[in-house]
Amino acid sequence: MPVLTTVMMRKKRRRLSKELKEDHLFNEEVMKQLEAEMLSNIHLQIFSDPKIKVRHIKTFSVAAILLLATAVTLICYHSLKQDKVNWLTVSATKGTMKVIELSDGSRVWLNSGSSLKYPEHFGKTRNIELLNGEAFFDVKHDDHSAFIVQYGDLHTQVLGTAFNIQYYEKINDIRVTVARGKVEVGNKKESFAMLTADKEIVYHPVTHTCEIRTIDSRKVSDWMNKQVNLYNVPFDELILKIENIYNVKVVYDSARLTGATTIHFSTDDSLGNVMEMIKTIHSVKYTIKGKEVWINK
Repeated sequence: MPVLTTVMMRKKRRRLSKELKEDHLFNEEVMKQLEAEMLSNIHLQIFSDPKIKVRHIKTFSVAAILLLATAVTLICYHSLKQDKVNWLTVSATKGTMKVIELSDGSRVWLNSGSSLKYPEHFGKTRNIELLNGEAFFDVKHDDHSAFIVQYGDLHTQVLGTAFNIQYYEKINDIRVTVARGKVEVGNKKESFAMLTADKEIVYHPVTHTCEIRTIDSRKVSDWMNKQVNLYNVPFDELILKIENIYNVKVVYDSARLTGATTIHFSTDDSLGNVMEMIKTIHSVKYTIKGKEVWINK
């Protein structure tokens, strides 16, 4: 306590005590005056003591830090809550086909044996992933939000258009065929091409090369109408199509049967009829045993 303040308080007490002794009576006015002066001195003592000031400043600083930390925590929590995405995975089993309605109004057709992963609701971006198989995308146009399909190491980005993607893990070549509008195809490092209607890009993952060709996109995506049109495809791809469409297992010697195939048939055709076509094209013999097909050269 400062010396000057202490001395002043002592003088005040002596003066009031002297007044009380002289009066020999209880003076309420004097007592109130004494109480008020003592309270005033206490306030003066508190706010004039630098140590007490420091304690107040520290208290306020800690409170401000805690308030700021709480605010930051709440902001981060709400941000994470908003960014949390509920992903859905859907598959078209062998012998079936599925149509998916996305939250932005876009539609996706999944071919037999294909899988797709997509968010229940789109946020600022419209990102989905083709896990395996073939799909046709009819994308609702949005100038402010690109629609991006990821498949393997590649991606296709559009604003609003229609296109077909074939990405099978068992097949080396990846194909993107444009039915309408413009489509950008690339990977994380570069953009391969900007494709327009009836243009198709064929990417070869083994050699990391690609080629662009003109094609009838309606025939490529005609599988949605149960029509299969294959042009100069490897024998392995033909067999994969047969397995997915008819839900069978095909056993064959992949080292001996390697020729390319051009064929057209309907998924309503029987497995036997399609195998007769393959028999004629490749001069092979086949045997159907339940859910298995054996092919011999």
